[in-house]
Amino acid sequence: MKTLKIYDPAMCCSTGVCGPDVDTELVQLANFLKNLDACSVKVERYNLSQEPAAYTAGVVAETLKEKGTDALPLVLIDDEVISTGEYPDLGKLSGLLGTSEISMEMPDCSGCCGCD
Repeated sequence: MKTLKIYDPAMCCSTGVCGPDVDTELVQLANFLKNLDACSVKVERYNLSQEPAAYTAGVVAETLKEKGTDALPLVLIDDEVISTGEYPDLGKLSGLLGTSEISMEMPDCSGCCGCD
């Protein structure tokens, strides 16, 4: 089983639908993660504003010391850094995880987080 770790920058939520503007990249990532097979990929996701302790050790701390918060989001697969400063392309991420192509369509978020 592969482990995908995502260290997000400080934000109110990881869905991308908070606030007045919807972040389509975060919505697509959330949809991608939701559709991953939990038996094939373990996903751990951290938010700097809610879980700062997760950013204080190992390669995450080293990367932040070297590059600062511009390194966020930081994405690792099996503790190997695959992306810094941006979310990886979902097709590339799918390939690295060894998963089949997952639908990248925007989910219907009516009624959640006030994005009606």
